Amino acid sequence: MLASGRPSNSIAWLAGWGLSTFVCGAVIVLFFGGYDFSKAGTPSNAACAAQIAIGVLLIVAAARFWRRRPARTGRVPEQPRWMTRIGTMRPIWAFLIGAFWINTALVVAAGVDALRSEVPTGEALVVLALFALVTMSVQGALILYAYLLPARASVGLGRIREWIARNQEVALAVIAAALAVWLAAKGVHGLRGG
Repeated sequence: MLASGRPSNSIAWLAGWGLSTFVCGAVIVLFFGGYDFSKAGTPSNAACAAQIAIGVLLIVAAARFWRRRPARTGRVPEQPRWMTRIGTMRPIWAFLIGAFWINTALVVAAGVDALRSEVPTGEALVVLALFALVTMSVQGALILYAYLLPARASVGLGRIREWIARNQEVALAVIAAALAVWLAAKGVHGLRGG
């Protein structure tokens, strides 16, 4: 969004990201907080099984992205349509994209970890709020950099756009595979009583 025709949408995107990160985690903690999530509890086993299931779904997604990469299909990489649309979208759409971005799997994992640590609900909510702030601060630093040093940032942002156009499928496949392995490993480790 920073490299698009409407860089101000990046602020709306960040607001959507931060709000959804906290709200999604809070819903998990508040909804499942009454269950026994100790390592021997059945809900804990269900949470571990859910992590494994999400990992399997991410592996399927990674395989799909990998099969669509330009090196395999032989097509010339072109700028994805979503990158063109970003430059013309309204801030509300940027907010919604931020709110429903791919961070949900990480937030679910963070919420489950908060429940398994057996801290009081209030403390779990504070941890999730800090988690949301940390993830927002990394992206917020990039937005701030782009606004404070626009000429310098535009060179790097242009390179990022070109890289995304060439490597979108490969990058998505690698990210999905890494998340899949991480989540499935956490689930398996939890089921084994680790």
